[in-house]
Amino acid sequence: MLEHTFCHLPGIDVIEEGKLWDQGILYWEQFREVLKEKVKSPTDMHSRLLLDSLDFSRKEMDRKNWDYFFFALPSQQKWRLFPTIRENLLYLDIETSGLGSSDFVTVVGTYDGKNFKTYLRGRNMDDFPEELSSSHVFVTYNGAAFDVPFLEKEFGKKFKNRHLDLMYILRSLGIKGGLKGCEKALGIKRDLPYEVNGADAVRLWWQYVQYDDQDALDLLLKYNREDVVNLELLFIKAYNLKMKETRFFGEVIPEI
Repeated sequence: MLEHTFCHLPGIDVIEEGKLWDQGILYWEQFREVLKEKVKSPTDMHSRLLLDSLDFSRKEMDRKNWDYFFFALPSQQKWRLFPTIRENLLYLDIETSGLGSSDFVTVVGTYDGKNFKTYLRGRNMDDFPEELSSSHVFVTYNGAAFDVPFLEKEFGKKFKNRHLDLMYILRSLGIKGGLKGCEKALGIKRDLPYEVNGADAVRLWWQYVQYDDQDALDLLLKYNREDVVNLELLFIKAYNLKMKETRFFGEVIPEI
């Protein structure tokens, strides 16, 4: 989708972009050829600016400098990066001891599209910031307001990773109701013995701590894994729905 995108260029918004698509200008290279003709006029400075910006976009894509596109794309259009940066995505979800100012992180789950990893308080949680790469792009549900601030408080540092919060992408599609509500709306099912929610996750943690209840810990970790791994499927479904709002609805991503 990124190479169909023009709304990151100076003076082009999604409305102007749509007009270009309607004219059959669907790819960067097509637009470049149009602009090359226009810049032959010495007074057409905007076309020169667009051509230079388009060439710069190509160079930054070849360099895999995704920071440029995070900066240049309108906030509501950053979903378009999904297929291009998929290998950099790190799906992330945490569990906590509660929601108060004195509460702390109990579990961090991460998934890179291939491997899932659990970081558990009292075991290996301190490994999380050490194993995190600056190239990782966080994908969360409401992580901008919840997961990342909790993690920053836990580890006493700012995480500068780029971040795609699915809550806002899904809301732009009219899909609300929290992570579980969005999953149900999109037909995603969980493999748990019964329906577990955030309050249950807190209870399971304290049941494990106070009574050394390994079954409670196992269920907590399985719940967290479902939270994390389902984020990828949620993103794929959201991306495909966003694509259907464009003329490129045939370029959807197969669901896993």
